[in-house]
Amino acid sequence: MKDFFDEIIGHEDVKKELMIISDMLSNPQEYQRLGAAMNEGVVLSGKPGTGKTTMANCLIESTGRKAYIIRKKDPDGQFIKTIASVFEEARKNAPSIVLLDDFDKFSDKDAEKCDAEEFVTVQSYIDESKEYDVFVIATVNDIRKIPDSLLRAGRLGKRLRIGLPKKDEAVEIIKHYLDKSGRCDDLDAKSIARILDGESCATLENVINNAAIKAAYNRQEKVAMQDIVDSCLDLIFGSPEGTEELSAEARKKVAYHEAGHAVVSELLDSGSVSLISIRKCHGDYGFVRYSRSDVNEDFSSEYNEKIIKASLAGKATTELVFGETDMGANADLHNAFKRAKHLIDNQCMFGFQSWIEDENSVVAAENRNRAMAMLLEKNYLEVKKMLVEHRELLDRMAAELVEKTTLLYSDVQRIISDAKSEISVV
Repeated sequence: MKDFFDEIIGHEDVKKELMIISDMLSNPQEYQRLGAAMNEGVVLSGKPGTGKTTMANCLIESTGRKAYIIRKKDPDGQFIKTIASVFEEARKNAPSIVLLDDFDKFSDKDAEKCDAEEFVTVQSYIDESKEYDVFVIATVNDIRKIPDSLLRAGRLGKRLRIGLPKKDEAVEIIKHYLDKSGRCDDLDAKSIARILDGESCATLENVINNAAIKAAYNRQEKVAMQDIVDSCLDLIFGSPEGTEELSAEARKKVAYHEAGHAVVSELLDSGSVSLISIRKCHGDYGFVRYSRSDVNEDFSSEYNEKIIKASLAGKATTELVFGETDMGANADLHNAFKRAKHLIDNQCMFGFQSWIEDENSVVAAENRNRAMAMLLEKNYLEVKKMLVEHRELLDRMAAELVEKTTLLYSDVQRIISDAKSEISVV
């Protein structure tokens, strides 16, 4: 028996809800027998590229019903007529399904919850179609634009939130796209997923497709891991190939700076580094991509201090290795100060004297700045101590980064494992 929902990878809770709706549409007598009323419609909401339309199509196909799709193409006046004619056609051919794709774009008005003519027309036709067997599915990027009157029970009363893929889901999605390609053997799906942590399904697919384009242009037999890495760097980080503009000394300094970030982050949160590169990204050389826990630890002082330490590690490394001030640490310092301000203002880490009701007063600013400086100095000293104690690991990471330009999650873990093995042997 065909699994109509096999295109949906992960999102098990959403998939289960869609299967229930499908069964209700296909076997209404079983639900009527127990007095369960049919929902008139469902909304799939989430960021662009999360697979909402794919999920809607899976649901439609599973029911075998004739489907009618409405997308905003026509000018406003003509579009109202299109909505009306599609609903009338769906009623004539009931049981049927109407898919309102990108429903939040039906109206050009910017106001939230507006009573635009397009929404009023859809609402009227949903109400008038209740005596027919017409089920309505809507996909939306911004559900705030949809009036509450449309989202109530009896209209589009069922809401399913489609989030970005979680870490394990991203690995399975990438494996799926690699298998579909058929020319991507022996690629490290876990490392790819970590580089693309927090990206949409559409982005994952686009990266792999772009890698296949690179491989085809180079007349390769198969897509290689380097094609995937280059595709990620190009599409996600805006990072072109090559660091030939850098002198050997500058290349070494960038490598040590980024290796410092990676080493400290791994010591504090094992497995958190997804990628390190000395390629140019948004105008500056070098960056580290992190993949932290799905659990929201933002309110933990321990978690915030880990971020502060990792942010300060590049500057501390440059000072430790080269004995000079790092002039490329501006963004890192801003991130560290932002986290420090969060701990001082929101969590009263150094007592209530740094938290004053009038936060814009001179006294509050002085107390806050003094406490932030104390917190950053404390963490900076601890970071330098960590780097001294793990200098061998730092040197290994920087040397391999100079040689390879970019290191993946698997590379980072191998370097750490090798360093631990040699220390244990000694």
